[in-house]
Amino acid sequence: MATPGLKKEGVVTLQTLAILLFSSIEYLFRQGFGIITGFVLFAAFVLGNKYGRPGTAYVAAVTPPLAFGGFALLQSILHNGIHITKLFIDFIGSLASIAPWMLVGALFAWYQFLRWRRSISM
Repeated sequence: MATPGLKKEGVVTLQTLAILLFSSIEYLFRQGFGIITGFVLFAAFVLGNKYGRPGTAYVAAVTPPLAFGGFALLQSILHNGIHITKLFIDFIGSLASIAPWMLVGALFAWYQFLRWRRSISM
């Protein structure tokens, strides 16, 4: 018996765990975020839409930026302490290094969500 796909909780869990795992490995080796984290972030957008149930497109679009933003902020706090200027410069730098991947992935995910919503309303 084939299942219809992941529920919202499953999509959030898998996207968050994948982003945290690969981002922490890359941060451990590079002391920053780069192409590996960007690729995993983009894959989280795409695969969240692919393996989620039809109503999970919104969750698949919203979760990766929140998961990565929270992890990047946590890494900035652990690396710099509570020095506000250094903290925010490092945090903004982390977000900027992933921005192209996040932008393309978010555009794809929101397109999928709006397309699904339009098909429901018609």
